[in-house]
Amino acid sequence: MTSVKFFGTSAADPSNNRGFACIGLVNGDENDVTLLDCGDGSIRKLLENNVDVLSISNILITHYHSDHLSGLTQIVETMGIKRRTSVLGLYGPGGLHEYFSLIQKTTNVAANRKFEIKINEISAGEKIQIGNYSVSSFLMQHTVPCLGYRFGGRDISLAYTGDTEPCEGSLDLAKNVGLLIHEATFLEKDVDKARQSKHSTPREAARTARDASAKKLILTHVNEQCETEAEMLAEAHGIHSNVSVAYDGLEVDLS
Repeated sequence: MTSVKFFGTSAADPSNNRGFACIGLVNGDENDVTLLDCGDGSIRKLLENNVDVLSISNILITHYHSDHLSGLTQIVETMGIKRRTSVLGLYGPGGLHEYFSLIQKTTNVAANRKFEIKINEISAGEKIQIGNYSVSSFLMQHTVPCLGYRFGGRDISLAYTGDTEPCEGSLDLAKNVGLLIHEATFLEKDVDKARQSKHSTPREAARTARDASAKKLILTHVNEQCETEAEMLAEAHGIHSNVSVAYDGLEVDLS
């Protein structure tokens, strides 16, 4: 079984109920996990969901905001403590080498590790192979450079936006995809805030899913200070019929 599991589903405003962005693409019996983003506290969320940190083969970062990235150091540190020996693939936009080099220099993370971290900087429009998956990257529109990722393989298709306002890139990313995971940080009543911070509303995410003919839409990056699940679904349901809101621990079978 191939599945996607949501370990953290909160927006940047901290939540008592949700961890920061962290999603896993789980291949088979959880012996191969690819992470999409890893915000602060992701290692705790992984442990709560009984994920062996050594099963994480690749980590893809959408952008360099802390709620999507700052958990990376502790994940790598834990891998070192657990005596990992296999290569870890680390992917992200331009600047990833510089970022990790600075982290390594200032924190000495996993200084005695026995495994290689293979850092790969990806450009929008690039297509790469990660394990059994073909991965395409698309440029999103956010306050910093952000990539959306689309996975294909074994009769599955999955797209994840990271953070973005509505744009051509998200439409291309979601075209005919089986599952679109789209951020939805503000309701329509706060659309001005969404534009200022370059985020999306549930209604806008639903429009993208509809216009791109995505089969299923899952909303994430939930801002519990501004929206409830019921409000999010109410906005989206009139536009796209197959919509749900992610929560920490949700697992969806992609097979």
